[in-house]
Amino acid sequence: MKKHNLFKVIGITILVAVILTWILPITYYSYGIVSDGTRSQIGLSDLFSYPSVALQYFGNNIIFLLVIGGFYGILYKTGAYRKLLDKLVSKFKGKEKIVIAFIISLLAILTSVCGVSIGIWIIIPFIISLILMLGYDKITAAMVSVGSIVVGLMGTTFASTYVMDSYSVKAQNGMGIINSILNTNAMAQLLPKIIILVLGIALLIFNTIRHISKTKTDKTTENNNEYIPELVNTDSKIWPLVVIIDLVFIVMLLSFTSWSSVFGLNIFSKATEAVLSSFKIAKFPILGKILGNIPAFEEWSILNVSTMLVIASFIISKIYKIKFNEYLDSFVDGAKKAIKPALLVTFIYVVLIAITYNPIVLTITKPLLTLTKGLNSFTMSLVSFITSVFYVDIYYVASSTLQYITEIITDSSVYSVIALIWQGMYGFMSLFAPTSIILIAILSYLNVSYGKWIKSIWKFILEILAVLLIVFTILVILI
Repeated sequence: MKKHNLFKVIGITILVAVILTWILPITYYSYGIVSDGTRSQIGLSDLFSYPSVALQYFGNNIIFLLVIGGFYGILYKTGAYRKLLDKLVSKFKGKEKIVIAFIISLLAILTSVCGVSIGIWIIIPFIISLILMLGYDKITAAMVSVGSIVVGLMGTTFASTYVMDSYSVKAQNGMGIINSILNTNAMAQLLPKIIILVLGIALLIFNTIRHISKTKTDKTTENNNEYIPELVNTDSKIWPLVVIIDLVFIVMLLSFTSWSSVFGLNIFSKATEAVLSSFKIAKFPILGKILGNIPAFEEWSILNVSTMLVIASFIISKIYKIKFNEYLDSFVDGAKKAIKPALLVTFIYVVLIAITYNPIVLTITKPLLTLTKGLNSFTMSLVSFITSVFYVDIYYVASSTLQYITEIITDSSVYSVIALIWQGMYGFMSLFAPTSIILIAILSYLNVSYGKWIKSIWKFILEILAVLLIVFTILVILI
């Protein structure tokens, strides 16, 4: 494995973006197309300032990665976490492939329904440890974790809301920004979404099992110690840890699900309001003041989830009688393991900042959009893929180009298909592009090189691309 492989891959990607700004003129859409031949080249001073800008805008995601690392640092310290893993491994003995299929299906469905592609990182280190302790290699762990999230993104169903309060964003869930721009909704094209989800799950399970069958795993030759906690404090009870981990995961899922926007349920917003305002002492809302301005489920940010993890880790430390100094040391040690993924994610956001400040992507994609009249599934897929690779985050992916698309394709009856294409290709990009935050973070955590990943996953890439293009083409024909 080549040292610093992922840093080199992202460095090359940043360099490509910089070079393109020197070659291509800028083009952007603002109540009309703007392309006057002006070039906005990135200089060294600009480039070195972009990481700080990335942290300013996307620092919450970076903090989230570090907090997850700290949370698992505390779990490792308890001893109960290792006992939990050992118990599960013993229980799953002889049923390993069934367990793999179940995990893939569960993660993909949760991502599709709840829109938790980033929030679900909470459970990824646990899943990776479990898969490695079951005797499988790191590529298997990556296929299960990365692949299932990606399939869920491609087959996003109900997690397509974008909650606005006047001019401010209250919640951005899954592919909601796409629906917001195109004036479509989560229920549009629901059957094709489910088909993509189901076929994606089936193909991922098939390819993962095929990889397992071809790989002879010898746990003694692979350095997995950093993913498997030591067995300490054997008298510790498992059940308190299980309860807290389950509660954290359930609350995370509830906090991202589109309860009011899709399902029409206001129970959580009303409950939050009641908790914050109803408990009073001498007409003073004491509980609301202590808890602060907690948003209702569906309106949580990733920072709210990070806060929950810190509180949960502290409660765990008290239950398992971890001294405060040991708590801080364990949390910091865990966070250190997340520094490399956090740095890589920061550099990926540098690509987004560079392209946002120097908009050249529409220069590339505009000729493709004008090749054919009306909607063409292949050119639209290519445009959405290219845009996704450079803009990284779905909000910027949609905002950069979809407004222009509505100008050249005025038939709103095809917008639901366009929305499906964009969500599908964004998910597809996340499977292998060097700017995929999901992919790079998990590969970095596992110390798996980018080349090894592509070599292991290329058949699944082609298979899932074929599924997407067939579904998109059939939908365009049926319009």
